[in-house]
Amino acid sequence: MRLFSHTQGRCQDCNVPVQAKIVERDGSVWMDKFCPSHGHQTVMVSSDPAWYEASLSYVKPRQRPLAVQSKEFKGCPDSCGMCGEHRQHTCLPVIEILQACDMECPVCLKGGMAIPRMDLAGFSRVLDTLFEAEGTLPVVNLSGGEPTLHPDLGQFLSLARERGVVQTTVSTNGLRLLRDPELRRTFKVTGALVALQFDGFRESTNLALRGRAMTRERLELVTLLESEAIPWSMVATVARGTNLDEIPQLVDFLFESRAQSLMLQPLCFTGNASGWDEATHRLTIPDVVHACEASRFVAPGDFNPLPCSHASCFALSYHLRAKEGEWASLKRFLGEENFLQLVANKTLPGLDSEGLSLMKARLYELWSAADSSDLDRNVMERIRKLLRELPAASQDPRALLSLGMDSMKAIFVHDFMDVRTFDVGRLMKCCNPYAKADGTLVPMCAENVIRC
Repeated sequence: MRLFSHTQGRCQDCNVPVQAKIVERDGSVWMDKFCPSHGHQTVMVSSDPAWYEASLSYVKPRQRPLAVQSKEFKGCPDSCGMCGEHRQHTCLPVIEILQACDMECPVCLKGGMAIPRMDLAGFSRVLDTLFEAEGTLPVVNLSGGEPTLHPDLGQFLSLARERGVVQTTVSTNGLRLLRDPELRRTFKVTGALVALQFDGFRESTNLALRGRAMTRERLELVTLLESEAIPWSMVATVARGTNLDEIPQLVDFLFESRAQSLMLQPLCFTGNASGWDEATHRLTIPDVVHACEASRFVAPGDFNPLPCSHASCFALSYHLRAKEGEWASLKRFLGEENFLQLVANKTLPGLDSEGLSLMKARLYELWSAADSSDLDRNVMERIRKLLRELPAASQDPRALLSLGMDSMKAIFVHDFMDVRTFDVGRLMKCCNPYAKADGTLVPMCAENVIRC
């Protein structure tokens, strides 16, 4: 047995804080915990010790927000948030705007939680908090419940755009968008991105995870979104024994469609999913990464942990369009060091002057090489085109984002914590909080597990 670290977890029976350690044992990485009332507990946190050990080296220095919301530190997570001891700023804030939903998903993280319906004034206050903390807002996500049911959603999207949010994404099951052309027009006019629940193609997958068959409706909506030029991305909950084997097909569909990114979220055993059998269904990040590698568009080594979050929370892979139907891993093209510099603090595939400078430097290296491959040459032509278009877009953050989205796709793996895997060390590096109308920014897993 090898010890990686000590941390604080939660008892899976009584949900009180307990001491924990992360260890390698029997070919996997585990969290071992002891509760005085309920005894020894253990849970796998990584099926691949080599991935876990390598991920420990991808650590970005702490980046403080411009302002914190909790002035007094009383311990973690009792000081949420965010407090002055938090070790990362906010990359992707999630704003829950209502509890109502037109589905009852068996895997809903928010099952049993009360979410007050936000009004426009409350939404404006949330934006105030975020701008005070970050200065700029490249992206915010609206969630719920089902946010398309909110009667003021169009006003929310317009206000976010007016206030300077570069990209607003809306997490949705897509049912209302499918039958409401006016709502789709609202997305088109405001430039909002549809983050579409897209777990797989088999109806057995949809029945297990969503409680209903919906493959036909989902594909009909994709056809509408693409014909109406509405930006969209894919968000999939994935579970062993349910749709792990569909991940390569989901990745292929990402690259064959106009979807801009794919977010893969291993089933989290909280909310409605707290009763699912962990031994049968739990996945860890390397399980999902290795499944992605079975796609013809992804190769081993394309993924890295996201440097600004905890290494056990996010992994990602960016791919640059070389030509129609041909994509190149940005990591393999740039080299790992430059790739990590490019993706730190990024939550959607986009470009900025720093990123293009890195690409330009790599372009010069390849130009001087005599053995560049056909793929390298196609990528060089793509980058030359981007560099020609950059001056016209450089003064407009939305134009820069659009330039990047037209040229790149991203695959993200986001592993939420439940009471079994809860780790305060991960929580303190969360860059993905719920932004609330009361002026707090609460790490997502703190709320989902502890009900902060």
